[in-house]
Amino acid sequence: METNGHHTDKEGNPQPEENYAAHQENPAPSPEAIKEPNDRPASNMIWLAVILAIVIMGLIYFFFIF
Repeated sequence: METNGHHTDKEGNPQPEENYAAHQENPAPSPEAIKEPNDRPASNMIWLAVILAIVIMGLIYFFFIF
């Protein structure tokens, strides 16, 4: 079974690519890779960690230097 030019099994799960020569003219990523949901938003948490680290370092500087 093929869906959007990509092979899938009976349940619709994508199968590994076997014919690499067929995609040499169109080396774009698969539609599944483009439409993949962001279920692990680490970029949202990293800013909180950076700000928290700066505040903690500022408090340590304030208490030990002054």
